[in-house]
Amino acid sequence: MQGYDRFRAGSIQFTRLKRWQVWLAVAVAATLILTLAVVAASAFLIIFPIVLVAGFLYRLAVRFGLVGRGRATRKAEPDIIDGEYMIITDDLRERLPPHDDRR
Repeated sequence: MQGYDRFRAGSIQFTRLKRWQVWLAVAVAATLILTLAVVAASAFLIIFPIVLVAGFLYRLAVRFGLVGRGRATRKAEPDIIDGEYMIITDDLRERLPPHDDRR
């Protein structure tokens, strides 16, 4: 085969870029990074005050009992479980039939 060198087959060949091509690639990369930074800063400046105001309003609503725990504790009645209890002595335990529902 003409032009085939089996010792250099599969090797990577680098081409040298011209100076203006390198500057163009750097300028494009810098522009993309700057654009991403501006978009992130804009989103932060828009979203942060909204979250801050929403958190403040929620805190006021909890304080005045409109939402959250303040409202539930005022109207909730205590949970009381009523039942009959008896003390099981050793002689009564021996007379009871065994069961498999032990925990």
